[in-house]
Amino acid sequence: MQKQTPLKKWLMLISLGFMGGTFYMSAYAGGTYYTQLVTALDMTNTQYGLAKTICSPIGIILLVPGAFLGDKFDAKKTLLFSIGSQSILNLSWPLWVHSFTTYVAWRVIYTVITIAYWGALIKYINNLDGEDSAGSSFTTYYLINGISGAVGSFIPLWVSNALNAGIGTIIFVEGVITSVATILIALFLDDEKKLAERGIYLKGDDPIQVKHIFYLLKYPGFWMMFVAYGAGVSLYNYVEYFTPYLTNVYDMDPSLSSTLAIIRQYGVNLVAPIGGYICDKVLKATYKWYIIGFGIVGVMYLAMTVMFKETSNVLVVGIYTILVCAMIMMLYTTIWSVLRELHVPAMVTATLSGIASISERVIQMFLPATFGHLMDTKAPLDAFNSIFLIIVGICVVGILTGLWIGRHHKKCLAGLRSFEKMTGMKSVEEA
Repeated sequence: MQKQTPLKKWLMLISLGFMGGTFYMSAYAGGTYYTQLVTALDMTNTQYGLAKTICSPIGIILLVPGAFLGDKFDAKKTLLFSIGSQSILNLSWPLWVHSFTTYVAWRVIYTVITIAYWGALIKYINNLDGEDSAGSSFTTYYLINGISGAVGSFIPLWVSNALNAGIGTIIFVEGVITSVATILIALFLDDEKKLAERGIYLKGDDPIQVKHIFYLLKYPGFWMMFVAYGAGVSLYNYVEYFTPYLTNVYDMDPSLSSTLAIIRQYGVNLVAPIGGYICDKVLKATYKWYIIGFGIVGVMYLAMTVMFKETSNVLVVGIYTILVCAMIMMLYTTIWSVLRELHVPAMVTATLSGIASISERVIQMFLPATFGHLMDTKAPLDAFNSIFLIIVGICVVGILTGLWIGRHHKKCLAGLRSFEKMTGMKSVEEA
């Protein structure tokens, strides 16, 4: 297979990494600029959570069509549409997003126009320099992704502080940044036809197979992954509540709180490999890391409800939230490595991964609105302590899931369980 020239490959990886690092900035604006967002749009905290409640089922419905479109259409054109239309949406924010209703409309449109993005991105990176180089391509991609994400997040914050502007300016600046990403994709990525002329054929991940779903529903390993994914990703998602926690309880300046949010989102990536090392080299089993990792995070959240009062030093509390996020990142990045201990055949892993990820969206339909209600009806410290105790409950679920997986893994090793015996799926050909 003819490989890309080194310069061409780097230009493509830089373009993809810059796009990937800045793609979700506006979607997760609430996590970084929570106070600025709810204040500017005159939303209650409950309404902020309800926006996620409304969008989550839409994401579930579009899961399979999005995977199909990402695999079906030209990857470059799909990426261009995803980042380009999002840029237009971001740039238009100041013109019409001024209330809860328009914010929900903005989120729904965002969800729809980006449904095929992930599938197209994975397809492109997987085959950028041939399948045998996919690993190095992904490593370089994520390095550039992290750097561009951090820088791309600080720029809107800096501009808003310099101009004393609000969330409209922040999202607009993010639109300018994603417009730059659009230009890079247009200039430096080749479409599938040009790649094919050089002997490079893009192949997506295995699609979700509806016929496999019925087998998976009979298998305990699927439900273990379903619960584990929901618990792990929920921990990652709900660190966004540290932003209003610091501003509402300790009167931290919103800009400083946003700065810490960016560090929590990108800075803690530096410690992420430690989780993988612990899984593979120390414990030699992901389910053991689930038990320990969820346990540590649960204790850290529980300690917050005891250690910190309104009079606590705000910088100490802020640094502690970064430590919590570092621990969560070490756990979050190992969530899928437990698949090997579930003893799931390779032929159904794509379907399992796609369907299991629904669990996080199901949780999003309920918990953010619940958290918002607590913030609207309780004193700030009481509200966040209640939220943290709910997250402790999620950690308990994670620990129990780790124990569940451990028992399952041992039974499979002993020959007492197998996917074939428990589901009736006989062979690859029949599957």
